[in-house]
Amino acid sequence: MYKNDIKKQMDMFASEKYKKMYLMRHAGWPIFVSALQTKWSLKREITKILGIATLGFLLGLTPLQAQEVWPGDVNNNGIVNNIDILYWALAKDSVGPARPVISGDWSAQPISEFWSQDFPDGLNFAFADCDGDGAITDDDLTIIKNNYHQVHGIVSPDEYFLGNAGEDPVLLLNATDPLTEPGAEEEVTLSLGVEGDSIYNFFGIAFTVHFDTDNIKDSPGSSNQNFSFEFTPDSWIDGQGTQMAKEYLYVDDDNGIAEMAIYRKSAGDPIPSGAGAVGKFTIVMEDIIVGLVQLGTDSIRLIDNQLESTKIAPSNTSLAEDSLLLDSREYEVGSDEVMVYPNPATDWLTIELRPATGAKARNVEMYTLSGQLMGSWKASRPAAKAKIKLSALPQGLYLLKIETDKGIFMRKVARVP
Repeated sequence: MYKNDIKKQMDMFASEKYKKMYLMRHAGWPIFVSALQTKWSLKREITKILGIATLGFLLGLTPLQAQEVWPGDVNNNGIVNNIDILYWALAKDSVGPARPVISGDWSAQPISEFWSQDFPDGLNFAFADCDGDGAITDDDLTIIKNNYHQVHGIVSPDEYFLGNAGEDPVLLLNATDPLTEPGAEEEVTLSLGVEGDSIYNFFGIAFTVHFDTDNIKDSPGSSNQNFSFEFTPDSWIDGQGTQMAKEYLYVDDDNGIAEMAIYRKSAGDPIPSGAGAVGKFTIVMEDIIVGLVQLGTDSIRLIDNQLESTKIAPSNTSLAEDSLLLDSREYEVGSDEVMVYPNPATDWLTIELRPATGAKARNVEMYTLSGQLMGSWKASRPAAKAKIKLSALPQGLYLLKIETDKGIFMRKVARVP
């Protein structure tokens, strides 16, 4: 009976088992309700459901017929973005009942029958079948991309899990060379976790990179030509196999944001754990650079294959023309000829010049990314290996300038608690 269906829904909503749940605001638009909300709010929403249910009864509709899919909004929160790609990836390769109309057009698509599978948060897999053909495939991912940033109804903001550097694993951006020049193509490494602070049970991550619109060239059309990404070959997120991870990058040049989703190809594969570099961004500088070129990560959600989230700390990195930092660049020792470790460092940093170079360090200086000198260390006699103490420096990112008898070496280092 329809009345019994309503009672079952009310019992579910009142259950302590559900810490988070979806309640219909009206036919087709959900509202995300936390168990921490007041009893009055819950009572008010149930009252709304009863009103809608009564109307549905009068019109001869079932509760199922009042539900709708907006193709691409897989987590059903009112907006299509990179979080939806993580949900889609979890449901990929599943099959279920097709919708009455097979379409990925951006409009409300009625659900005729729910699937037998649910996401761990209780949302039905029917929302991941973007085109409604009864199978969750790459075609549904294409619809997410086509409808990206479309909205409907009242948007319930996605939940992110931001950690703190020094306490939680870091999503680290690190410019390969912190010195740049107009029109240059630069690489920025993306690392997830560092040695001693690993990620466990990785399935996927969604995050945003904020970047400097004044100093990074716009890409023509939707090509991502001047702001692109590629995986590190055989990175730890591939786990047991090669090319087991995939990515989607959406770049909005006007607003200076790049939204990204990285996910495992199949939720059924072994879930990897690890830390370190996962890929690199390649960015192209404008013909005129004004001030620092800044990039930073934000809006991060990392999940395992049960939708459990891990707190991840954001990070920032900068590039600058050498004129902002040094009077002259001189000859620069190659990056493979000098080792700086550990990086990030806590109290001590070791600098080691490889014997083949014949170079010896004479002076070491530490700068902030804005060019402020924070400390200098002068060797009593030139040496191929030196240790410097960092405990007096605040935590953060710095530029290390190493003067040797063969030239100057610049390296970015991080100081952590």
